[in-house]
Amino acid sequence: MMARKIYLFRHGETEWNVAGKMQGRLDSPLTERGRQQALAHGKLLAQLPPVECLWVSSANRTRATAEFINARIDAPQLFSDALLERDCGTWSGKTPAQVQREFPDEWLRLQNDAHNHRPGGGENLPDLMARFRQLLVDWPQPECLGIVTHGVVSRAILGCLLDLTPQQMRQVKHPNALFYELTVESDQIGVQHYLADMQDDGVSFSHSGRAIDGICEYLPIQAISGE
Repeated sequence: MMARKIYLFRHGETEWNVAGKMQGRLDSPLTERGRQQALAHGKLLAQLPPVECLWVSSANRTRATAEFINARIDAPQLFSDALLERDCGTWSGKTPAQVQREFPDEWLRLQNDAHNHRPGGGENLPDLMARFRQLLVDWPQPECLGIVTHGVVSRAILGCLLDLTPQQMRQVKHPNALFYELTVESDQIGVQHYLADMQDDGVSFSHSGRAIDGICEYLPIQAISGE
């Protein structure tokens, strides 16, 4: 049985997000902004229908994010490699500019077919979707579920649950300060998102609590988004 409510989180901002590096299966710690984003998510989540369980990618950056979120809701956590970020192969740890210089032909193939290309010999979007579908088979789902994962995997999860086309999936944005809420009603899935605002100190974040309908397709000015 599918969960009736799913909250989908990306990890908080990391040092490599700021540097513009592709993290993939590698890792870097949360920045102070990243920690504040997760805390803001947890504060708002505590005011929404209660999460019964958190599914968390086994990467350190997602585990840390989940701990900050869970400080407010105290839900059981399950960790899975199936929620790890896309394997970027030989591109891992590099910036897009470096990839364009070192692997110009591969970069062009990515631009021509972002859905099916496997960056650096790693994984493509169908690979990630298959991972998530298998997790849905392997793990029982509570009525209200939280998922803490990564930017590209989030796109794949939304693609699975909302039956998005490859072009629609490419339009999905998931900055660190945003989380999605999916609601299943009469076999239809509605989606909205919540975006935390960065405060005047440039570090703290706060949610207004106002839900925005649909998928986020445009990054806010202050957003830093990378794999």
